[in-house]
Amino acid sequence: MDMESILKVALISQFSIFSIIRIEYHRLARRAGGDTLTEEGKWHSCSLGLFIGYEIITFFLYLFYPQLLSWAMISIPVWLRWIGVSLGILSLILFAWVHRSLGKNFSAKLRIKECQSLVMDGLYQWIRHPMYTAFYLLNIAAFLLTSNWFIGVTWLAGLTVIIALRVKREESMMADRFGDAYRQYMRRTGHFVPAIRANKTPAGMANNPHSYRVKTKDLRMK
Repeated sequence: MDMESILKVALISQFSIFSIIRIEYHRLARRAGGDTLTEEGKWHSCSLGLFIGYEIITFFLYLFYPQLLSWAMISIPVWLRWIGVSLGILSLILFAWVHRSLGKNFSAKLRIKECQSLVMDGLYQWIRHPMYTAFYLLNIAAFLLTSNWFIGVTWLAGLTVIIALRVKREESMMADRFGDAYRQYMRRTGHFVPAIRANKTPAGMANNPHSYRVKTKDLRMK
């Protein structure tokens, strides 16, 4: 098996594992049920659906009709493409960790459900949107593995637009619903990477971060 075939297998494997993780937690979220207290507008759902559909189409074009995208192929060093494999693996680890932290709170839609809780453990101790961080890593990995600038640019640009539209709305909904508890959480965490600032961890949390888990409602993507 040549290198291109190996990298294609790695790409397929990464997106297959990602899909398995998402499907399993969608199933758990549906079983959990619960009334929806606040939900995104239809245009948020439509824009996300269109973007996912676009990614799926270009993904299959690259795999089964590569000649249609050959004009956008670029030369990327082999070692950098293998870094793409590593980034893809890292993104899957983050996806699994985030979904495990959210558990039945997970929802692909931007909404608050009555049965949800505000999660502040796992990666959520330091980052408010670790799911988006994992998506960026997965898309960067796809760019390096495909060595196709059209896939890289359009996937990352589309992801950035979707996230920009969702983050502001999400945090506004959270602040309206949970008040000071969420605003304090925002002050000590970063959007997609840990915030670099003086340690303002509440007393007692440093040794036992799970003690600061607030039993209220939560909203997570994703």
